[in-house]
Amino acid sequence: MQETFYPFTLAQHELRYEFVSVSAEKRVKKVVLVRQSDDETVYNLALLDLLSDGELCDITETKNKDFRTVMATTIKIITDFFKRNPGSNVVFRGSDPKRHRLYSMIITRELHAFHNSFEILGVIVSVLYPFTSNSSYHFYLIRKKHDTN
Repeated sequence: MQETFYPFTLAQHELRYEFVSVSAEKRVKKVVLVRQSDDETVYNLALLDLLSDGELCDITETKNKDFRTVMATTIKIITDFFKRNPGSNVVFRGSDPKRHRLYSMIITRELHAFHNSFEILGVIVSVLYPFTSNSSYHFYLIRKKHDTN
């Protein structure tokens, strides 16, 4: 075909990590979806439940009493993502105010463990700020610190 065409792009950077949240009562399939944004160095991270109909949902409450294990798994996934995509930034937010506050509390609690490997920032509108507890951010941004060795 010799017709004029529009320029197009193909986003090849979508990673889907899966694991299972397990309790005595049930097993819930979890998905951590990491999608490239319009900025090729910024990826959006979402923690989702895989529903029985195959849909992904970010508003269900698993109530499997394994929240710490789910968060530890998500942090390991972020670490794996950075190994595969050095120089990238990961942004995320809670799907509702309760989850957003919960993520802030986790970052506050684990900040000391992250400070050698990751830089954690809060985003208000499009301005980046060093993360501080008890501050309100629209998004959180994590990036790997450059090795100085």
